[in-house]
Formats: sequence, C-alpha cells, structure tokens
Amino acid sequence: MTPYRVIWDLLHTVDVANTVITHDAGSPRDQLSPFWTTTEPLTYLGWGKTTQLGYGLGLAMGAKLVAPEKLCINVWGDAAIGFTGMDFETAVRERIPIMSILLNNFSMAIELPIMQVATEKYRSTDISGNYADFATALGGYGERVTEPDEIVPAIKRGIDQTQQGTPVLLEFITSKEITFSTF
Repeated sequence: MTPYRVIWDLLHTVDVANTVITHDAGSPRDQLSPFWTTTEPLTYLGWGKTTQLGYGLGLAMGAKLVAPEKLCINVWGDAAIGFTGMDFETAVRERIPIMSILLNNFSMAIELPIMQVATEKYRSTDISGNYADFATALGGYGERVTEPDEIVPAIKRGIDQTQQGTPVLLEFITSKEITFSTF
C-alpha cells in the first residue's frame, strides 16, 4: 500500500476539527502536507525540512499536554523512529496518549536516487525493524498493518487506545515512494 492511502484513510477517519497533527522531516512532510486539510486553527503543526528526523514525536507530545482533549498525531517514517523512537517510552511513562503513524517502507526511499553509491556500498538507506512490537515492549499500544483494508480499523482501534490513556504506534508497511506532490 502507498503512504498516500494511509494518509487519505487517516484524514477521512479522524475528527479533523478535534485533531492536532504534525509530521516528520523528509518524506512524511512531503506526503502529508499537500493533502491534509485542517478546519480549525492550531490543528496542523507544519514546518519545513530544517529540523532533525524524529522532531514530530516531541511536537505531538507537547500538543497533547496543551490540548489533552484532542487527538494528537505525529506522522513519521522509519528513519525518524531510528532517531527519536526511544522517546515513545516517555509518552508511555508520562501517560501522554498520542498516536504515532509510522510509514515503514524499510528504506529512506526518497534518498535512493541521490544515494546510490552509499546504498550499494554501505546500505545507507536500508532500515529494518518491527516497530509495533517495539511500542508494545515499551508499554504502549502497537499494531502493524500490512493490508489496505485494515487501515481504517487500525486507526479506530488506535483512537480507542488513546482515549483510554495509552500512547499508540500504528506501523503501516508501505511502498517505497521516490516522488512526491509539489502541490
């Protein structure tokens, strides 16, 4: 499935007016920002590509502390979780029930065309892991989704978990997209 399908289903499943969403640098930003439509001020925490990978997790936790009544979501990729994934434990320990949407394509796909030598020699763009299991091991709710017809039910289960006070990591196995919308 594509990350765009995940984003489409997310947008059409959550209550957008009562959701604060942010994204990570790189592909998640480029994949989410052209399509996410907000209806209320301060519900989209968007920014450029000038921050480190993993920045969105902290933004989502901060947003949840400021607006505990809202569903707070960060959308990140498998490279970003490698930078700040352990901070998911902070959400668990401090009982900050955010929802993390992880787009896992086992690669820094957007970098493939420009990092061919580094990928071939050093596997620089290759990433692996089962991050749903990781979230569960840290005490949160984790679920890995591999089929498009499971996207919406997983999102609904994730929302239920956040309403019960549990941080959520939904890991969606997606295709390696090397282009993105410029609109």
